[in-house]
Amino acid sequence: MSVRRQRGFTLLEVLLAGFILFITITAMTMVYRGAILTSSKAEASLTMSAALPFIRPLVTDQIRAKTEPDGRLGAGQYGTVNYSWTAIVSHRGRPSLEMLEVNGAGDVYEYLLWNVQLTLSLNNRVEKYIFQEMTW
Repeated sequence: MSVRRQRGFTLLEVLLAGFILFITITAMTMVYRGAILTSSKAEASLTMSAALPFIRPLVTDQIRAKTEPDGRLGAGQYGTVNYSWTAIVSHRGRPSLEMLEVNGAGDVYEYLLWNVQLTLSLNNRVEKYIFQEMTW
């Protein structure tokens, strides 16, 4: 009886090893892709959040400069961040009696409380913010 030595892998072993390698590469690609997408979203969100403290005063100035009585809207760009806003009057009022006595011309003063919806966009990412602004 002769003993034959095996000198390689069988076809089944090669196919199984190839399948395991394919599954491993596919899983690593999906993990890497997910990390890249998450990083991109986080970068866009951070860029928009960093621009917000600079955009809000611009919106406030635009609200005060416009003359429409009950609603105002506008848009602009700050760096790479595009923004648009709408403002609607939520409350009108007059100063208190103490303020009228100090200034003397209280009949001409009126304050407006605006509800402002600010929309920031960068690439395909959009973030919405809501705040209130007072003008007089």
